[in-house]
Amino acid sequence: MRIILAVIAFLIAAAVATVFAGASSWNRATTSAIEKLSPASGAAFYTIADLADLPEPVARYFRRVLRDGQPIVRSAIATQHAEFFLNGAWRPLRATQEFVTSPPGFVWDARIGMAPLVSAYVRDSYVAGTGTMTASALGVYPIVHQTATPPLNAGALHRFLGEAIWIPTALLPSAAVTWAARDDRSAMVTLRDAGNTVSMVFEFDADGLVTSISGERFKENGGAYSLQPWVIQCAEYRERDGMLIPLHAEVAWVTAGKVEPYWRGRITSITYRYN
Repeated sequence: MRIILAVIAFLIAAAVATVFAGASSWNRATTSAIEKLSPASGAAFYTIADLADLPEPVARYFRRVLRDGQPIVRSAIATQHAEFFLNGAWRPLRATQEFVTSPPGFVWDARIGMAPLVSAYVRDSYVAGTGTMTASALGVYPIVHQTATPPLNAGALHRFLGEAIWIPTALLPSAAVTWAARDDRSAMVTLRDAGNTVSMVFEFDADGLVTSISGERFKENGGAYSLQPWVIQCAEYRERDGMLIPLHAEVAWVTAGKVEPYWRGRITSITYRYN
């Protein structure tokens, strides 16, 4: 009996050590990816004059969510409490996301609860024009690793463009960001970076706030990628560092006309950096 108990204790200790080592290795890889983000430096500021040539619904949006003289965000870090739809059920998700705005980039590091004491570790990133998706069980057992394919690069930049709603100054017109009129309640924005070009339609309410963001984004299915409608719904605007941002969002694919949400949750904190 003592031998059996000793073997059980050893196996438990080995399992705990393996999980700890896997988490440590995962965290080091995440830190390494974040360190490769290269934000522009130096102070810059938004002014009303920046809106002179924009379509009216876009100009109205910026007048609503930014104050004159608002510092331009260079980088940000956000935390998320959310749910992810996986294997037929909504799973709890916690994530931290680092952003840089020029050139655009992000590293999203998430834990998705799959069962008691079992989490999927997921890291999604867009760094120096390259998209990467990595997932593993407990940071130990690989599930998926994809990187540097044109659809993945474009899909990651699409994600950045949609999530720029949390960093409104990243959507201001620039050499990389251009806006085109559609009607009095919507406009198309195009983002170019490192040979990748993506576009999305922003829909605005009567107060000038964005209610939905949509476009065709590459989706993976059985190892193959195809363009599919992708939608972000935005709500619960609150002021953060002088900017109005939506704290709640729901993200969905649209398949054969059916909206299929797969992420829904809240930004629980966001910290902006300006230099």
